[in-house]
Amino acid sequence: MTLYPFLVALLTASHAVIAQDNPKCQDTRTRRSAHSLSPDDWQRVGDVVSKLHEDGVFSRFGKSHQAVFEHVHGSTAFFPFHRRFVLELENLGRQIDPSFTIPFWDSTLDYKDPANSPVLRKESLGGNGSGPDKCVHDGIQGNWVMSFPDRHCLRRNYNKGDSIEPWVPAEVISSYIQSDSRLSRFREHIEFGIHGVVHLGLGGDAATRYAPNDFFFFMHHANIDRLWWLWQNSAGSPLSYDGPGANGEASLDDPMPQNEDVDLGGGSVRPAMVLGYNGMCYTYDSVPNPPDKYPGSENKSGDGGDNDSDPNRGINDGSVPIFSGSSNTAGNAQELVGIRQAFTQQSMLRDYFPRSALLGEPTRDEMAQPANATVASPCGCSTAQRFLSYPARMSEMWVSMHGFNGTLVEQVYQEACHLIDLLNNSSYLSPY
Repeated sequence: MTLYPFLVALLTASHAVIAQDNPKCQDTRTRRSAHSLSPDDWQRVGDVVSKLHEDGVFSRFGKSHQAVFEHVHGSTAFFPFHRRFVLELENLGRQIDPSFTIPFWDSTLDYKDPANSPVLRKESLGGNGSGPDKCVHDGIQGNWVMSFPDRHCLRRNYNKGDSIEPWVPAEVISSYIQSDSRLSRFREHIEFGIHGVVHLGLGGDAATRYAPNDFFFFMHHANIDRLWWLWQNSAGSPLSYDGPGANGEASLDDPMPQNEDVDLGGGSVRPAMVLGYNGMCYTYDSVPNPPDKYPGSENKSGDGGDNDSDPNRGINDGSVPIFSGSSNTAGNAQELVGIRQAFTQQSMLRDYFPRSALLGEPTRDEMAQPANATVASPCGCSTAQRFLSYPARMSEMWVSMHGFNGTLVEQVYQEACHLIDLLNNSSYLSPY
């Protein structure tokens, strides 16, 4: 009888230590979608980015990224490193303009015809390079001259001439968020898919080890970080961490990769795991807010405990939210209803969307929701145009540069194509 108060006191003290070790941010800023920025917004972003460029920041970040390249690709550190790396540039920008945040580029909104994205217009990020050196002459980075790895103009060289091969549709990312029970698998799906195709699509500096020369890198990786945060909120614990690490199996105590060109504060990857704590003082529009309390200590060993075994773990009668790969919240509801309706024609889709499958087929009320009709074709596309396209493949150069397992990369590609085939051969029509 006297043991219970003791245990309560012990647990209370333990949580107090966790809170003390993981200080909560007093002020959390919101990163906005690049698609939502006005011309004035882009001008303000451009002013900050130009000043950072004048100070040599982008060349320094490009040099640093190249130095740690092998340590932050093909391993679980991919996620926490890039989260921290992007934040460091944002913090430098906020020294120039305290309101500055890095907009995230949700590439799924442009996946079919990326070259016509509003993000790549002359009043925004700027478009393709021109001339023999493929120099960028417009946008907020127009006529930049970089100093690393040598003196050269900032280059972009679209991988299909004046256009860009398709990227990854939102529905494929939604499937990863729902079905990947381990971070290691989610990392492979993201790194071998949406991460690579966007880099390769823009080409030029973006397709090199010093890709941070191009501000696109930070907008793209902000979106990759957003998708990771969605997965973290869907997976049962933000501290889930497994796969290849610095010395064998990944651990939250693995050192954060860095070099002298960009100081990320040293220490382990652990502080970068949870938004809203340990200096990760930001969030995104269209994602869950940071938790009120820091996650408990059950995952301090690093592998996420029993969260890795069951793809339906943590679901209590469908109470766990179902997240979409798209930031277009108006279309998310129709995506969910459409996929659930498609289960009747393609039962294999249940394996790709296990959380949606738990909800069963949509009700008549769900099918009749006004949002269902209003977002049926927000792009003004015909039914045929709203079928999903296959994404581009990773190039052999890209696979080799990263030291990836080519067989595994091809497996990820074929899985995505199979899912697209199932959706296209059902009643599903994409709302995006």
